[in-house]
Amino acid sequence: MDLAGVAAVLALLSIPTSVLLARWQMRTALAQSEANHRTALEVAEVNHRAALGAIDANHEKAMETAEANHQRALELATESHRSAMEVARQQGDTEYRRWMAEIRSAEYRNFENTLAEFRRAFLSHQAGSDHFMDVLAELHRSRYYIGHLGPDDVISIVERIDLVCQTLATHVELSERAEWWSTRIRPLRTELSEAVKRALTGR
Repeated sequence: MDLAGVAAVLALLSIPTSVLLARWQMRTALAQSEANHRTALEVAEVNHRAALGAIDANHEKAMETAEANHQRALELATESHRSAMEVARQQGDTEYRRWMAEIRSAEYRNFENTLAEFRRAFLSHQAGSDHFMDVLAELHRSRYYIGHLGPDDVISIVERIDLVCQTLATHVELSERAEWWSTRIRPLRTELSEAVKRALTGR
């Protein structure tokens, strides 16, 4: 060994042990710190992924809940709409039946009043007069309207009464009119009253 080698060995031997120990400890601490840092990063990554998974799961659940609530709201709205439509339909039907009953009642009364006027004119000396012919025309007109209002049993009786009255007006002598009225029209008039009562009361 030359003098330079000897000098290097002497220099190495002259480094205090404490310095070497401190350097070794520093390296160990740095390695441990690096390992801890990597572990912390891995844990943070795992936690981050778990958090994202939880967020996705919560978001999906929230979306499902919102969709279910929306669907239920639509069902409730549809049901409410149908209920409102049914109430409106029932109210409309009730109003229509009431209106139809009023129209029928008025036309039935008109026919019966006209028939009573026909009887007065028929049993007096007015047959063939303008007034008598007007009464016959009104009786026929009322029969036509009742034919659109119904019901069938009322229509049938009204048609028979009108036909008999039109026939009696031109083919029966004055002396025979009371008998013809009693035998031909009065029974029909009784039938009509009963049919009208059933039509207006539903019984």
